[in-house]
Amino acid sequence: MNHMVTSQAARRSSPRSWGLLIVLAISLGMSGCKKFSQDVETLASSSLSSSNDEGFTDEFGAEYYLGTPSSEDDAIANLFLGAKSGHAYGAYDSLIDAHAALNSGHNLPIASRDTNARTQWALGWTGKDVKVGVLDEFDTNEIIDTHGDKVSLIVNSVAPEAVLTDYHFTLTQQAAEDAFQELNRQEIFIINNSWGAARFSHVTGDEDTDFDANVANWVSLDYKITGTSDYDAKMLFVFSAGNSGAYCPDKRIHECSFYPAVLHRQRAAGWQEQEAYIWVGALTDDGTELAGYSHSAGEMGRDFIVAHDDILSAGDGAGTSHAAPRVTGAAALIRHKFPGLSGMQLKDLLLSTAEDMGEPGVDTIFGHGKLDLNNALSPQGQLAAD
Repeated sequence: MNHMVTSQAARRSSPRSWGLLIVLAISLGMSGCKKFSQDVETLASSSLSSSNDEGFTDEFGAEYYLGTPSSEDDAIANLFLGAKSGHAYGAYDSLIDAHAALNSGHNLPIASRDTNARTQWALGWTGKDVKVGVLDEFDTNEIIDTHGDKVSLIVNSVAPEAVLTDYHFTLTQQAAEDAFQELNRQEIFIINNSWGAARFSHVTGDEDTDFDANVANWVSLDYKITGTSDYDAKMLFVFSAGNSGAYCPDKRIHECSFYPAVLHRQRAAGWQEQEAYIWVGALTDDGTELAGYSHSAGEMGRDFIVAHDDILSAGDGAGTSHAAPRVTGAAALIRHKFPGLSGMQLKDLLLSTAEDMGEPGVDTIFGHGKLDLNNALSPQGQLAAD
C-alpha cells in the first residue's frame, strides 16, 4: 500500500496522532521482491577540476579543513560490507561469490564504478570513521536479502570505510521520527531514507484520495517533515525520490510525493526549513535520461539530484532506493575529507558540483543534475550561497 491512512477526525489533530504509512522504494530485478515501493540554499556553480589538497581552508572558509586520509587498499578491503561479505546473496553462498559471478571483468561492485569512487579512494577519501545511518527494513538472518541490506551494500560500495548503522523501523511516521532522534543522539549525522509516501501506488497506480488534505493538514500545523525535534547542524537527510512516476501524471516530486509536497507548500507560505534535505531521482542504465518510474525534480530542483540505480552488478535492480545511497555514500566521502562541514554545506557541495543534465542550470527534470564525486571532492572557484 502506498498511501496514508487517516480520517476526517484525525486530520484535525496532530500528524503524530494518526501517523504516516510509509513504504520503501521498490527493488526490482535480481531481488525479485514484491516489497515496498517507495517510495538551503545552493552554492553557485563553478568551474571544477581535479586539484591537489592545498588551499581549501583559505579559499572556502574554516569549515573546509582537511580530514586524515586513509588508503585505497583499506577501502577495497572493506568492500562488500566487510564482515558481512560471507553472507549469502540471492542464489549465491556469499556476497563475494555473487560479485565474482555477476561482475565478470570487474573487481568492484557497480556503484563503485558508476560513481568513480575509486578515484577518491586513491587520494585517501574512503569515508573512514564517518557515521552513516540507514533507516530501512532489516533482519538478522545473515543473508543479504532485505531492502535495507541492499541499500547498505550500495552505501558501502561508495564509502567502504564509513561506519554503517542499520536501523530497522516499522514504516510509520512516528517510528521514523524516533529513529531520527536516536541517530542524532548517537552522533550519526548522515541518514539514508530510501522510503516515503506517494500520491499513487507504484505497484497498482491507485491514488491516495486523502493526499492533498493530509499535506494541507501538515502545512497548517507548521509540522516539520522530520518531526518536532531539533537536530545537530551537521545532520543531512538523503531521501529517495519515489517510484510512481509512471502513474503520477506529471512526475513532479512536489505533486507526487508526500514530504516534498509538504515542504514545497511550506516554503510558498514563507517557511524557513531547519534541516538539510536531498531527494535523489534515478537514471536509465545508460545514464542519459530520468528513469521512467522516477519522480522528477519539479519545483524542488534546489534539493534534487540524480544517480544510477543498480545494486551489485549492471542491470540487477531499479528503484530510487538504489540511487539515494550513492549520494549518501558520496556525502560520507566528502565529510571524511571536509569533516567540519555542516549538513547544509554538505548538501550544497553535493548539489552545486553535480554534472548538469537537461536544460542548462537547475531544471524541473534532473534538478542539479547527476552526482559527480570528482567535482564534489575537488571544489575550485568561489563557493557562495545563492
